[in-house]
Amino acid sequence: MTAPPSDKRLARYITIFAAFISLTIAVVVPGAYFWAGHQRETVRAHAKGRYIATQLSELVARNPDYWHFEHARVLALVVRQQDAEAPALHRVLDAFRTPIAEDPVAIAWPHLTVSDPVYDTREIAGAVRTTVSLRKVVVETALAGGGALTLALAGFFALRTLPLRAMNKALERAARLASHDMLTNLPNRVLFHARMQQALALARRQPSSVAVLCLDLDHFKDVNDTLGHAAGDKLLAQVATRLASEVRETDTVARLGGDEFAILQVGAEQPSDAEALARRLIETLSQPFDLDGHSAVIGTSIGIAIEHRSGGDPGRLLREADLALYKAKEEGRGTFNFFETGLNERLMERKQLEHDLRQALQLDQFRLHYQPLVEFHSVTGATVVLGAEALIRWHHPVRGTVRPDLFIPIAETTGLIAPLGDWILREACREAATWSGERMVAVNVSPVQFRQSDFIRKVEAALEISGLAPGRLQLEVTEGIMLTDTDETLATLARLRELGVSLAMDDFGTGYSSLGYLRRFRFDKIKIDQSFVRHLGQDIDADAIVRAVVGMSRAMRIRVSAEGVESAEQAELLRLEGCDELQGFLFGKPMPPEAFGQMLDQPERRGELPAMV
Repeated sequence: MTAPPSDKRLARYITIFAAFISLTIAVVVPGAYFWAGHQRETVRAHAKGRYIATQLSELVARNPDYWHFEHARVLALVVRQQDAEAPALHRVLDAFRTPIAEDPVAIAWPHLTVSDPVYDTREIAGAVRTTVSLRKVVVETALAGGGALTLALAGFFALRTLPLRAMNKALERAARLASHDMLTNLPNRVLFHARMQQALALARRQPSSVAVLCLDLDHFKDVNDTLGHAAGDKLLAQVATRLASEVRETDTVARLGGDEFAILQVGAEQPSDAEALARRLIETLSQPFDLDGHSAVIGTSIGIAIEHRSGGDPGRLLREADLALYKAKEEGRGTFNFFETGLNERLMERKQLEHDLRQALQLDQFRLHYQPLVEFHSVTGATVVLGAEALIRWHHPVRGTVRPDLFIPIAETTGLIAPLGDWILREACREAATWSGERMVAVNVSPVQFRQSDFIRKVEAALEISGLAPGRLQLEVTEGIMLTDTDETLATLARLRELGVSLAMDDFGTGYSSLGYLRRFRFDKIKIDQSFVRHLGQDIDADAIVRAVVGMSRAMRIRVSAEGVESAEQAELLRLEGCDELQGFLFGKPMPPEAFGQMLDQPERRGELPAMV
């Protein structure tokens, strides 16, 4: 990778700075050492010369006119000051700079000479010149200079190389951060797009196919909402590891954002190799993930786009794979789909539906329908209406009635499920308060809604405003909220129970089922999912599961309800097994509140449906 001009300029500045510091060390250190040695020798020379000059000044004071003729005495004074270890040459001069006496001592070059005056009272009568050798200072300075030069070279290397190396590492890290996802260490969208461009350019030179697979994790939001974002991050990291283990070295696995991944497959036989890879990925991601002791089961939906033509566009290829992904999710998730013409129109339709959904709450386009909940009369065997489950319906002014399976997933992915759930709670309580008798209303609560900090207050407000008795409200939650098993979750459930609200575990056995959840918190009711009820009398495994759930519930003194009852045979089998409550098309489809109220008010039925045989 070629460094940008700004980085080259910074490297040049670092080099100049390192050279300046190193040159300063190489020059200043020996210079300072020589100056210090020179000063030391100057002081030593002056000390010796001044001593001799002082002695001579006394001699001059005794014999001012003839002292310079006393050569022997003067020389004796000079000789007495010699130091064998640090010899010095002393020369005595008169006032006219004429030599009087000199100690014949050999002094090694280079020399340092200082002069100290000899006084006759206050007048200068002569001088003592002291010469010392600077060879030791020069040698020591040379040694210090060698050390300084070594230090300067080392400093230049350190000041230039280390910062440049740190800068290069920082640039490499910045480049990696710009091209890789920090959580999974996979290439990000930018690098994936670049790899696609390279693959398509190579395909133009060597005709071959390029496949792009877009993956979206199924039910990832449930794990994030129930176990928390830390567990969600661990799940994404494990997903990345599994994906990387299923592809070849020539392929590229990338995280595009959130729970969306992409794979670039090159040099393969298409579409067979892309289909085989998609099947392997669906299989490996359907296996449970261990998240700090919690077993999470997700899955994936995959969209595939293949470029057979030369000159393909990376952006278009990725959009086509994304469109195929939406098609796969619409078909029920946990599957894959190839791009085909016309998918773009479907995506635009989904985007428009999302836009309409955001406006629907403001425009009051939602209504609640109610499906009867019944139980068997202990004496007559007839089915008695206990209440109803509130089910949302959307009547669009142009689209007409929009099915919940179309807009509920969009509400979950866009975060609209929370305000939508709050509206359902308020509206269900308001309408149930008008029903005759003490019949209850069941309201589904999403994990996102349940974990709102003010959820308890919202339940209290809905009951207070509507005037509905707390015992007539049943909140249905899925097993997912128990995944966290935190004090906050258990405290919320306990607080709801203190309010007098009934709590039911919905879709028991379809998600993160564990009997330990029922031991941690005793729900008032368990609802058997319709996927088990649908095969009653036809599948011995379904019969065994229903029998086990009913038996366990009776042993724990928990009421059990079965949903999705569509035939008299299913109802009879459930009655014989001891199921407490039933719900399904056999007893009534979801109906508007007016129709449900009229059904309850019919005097001839008194809330009872015909006995079943």
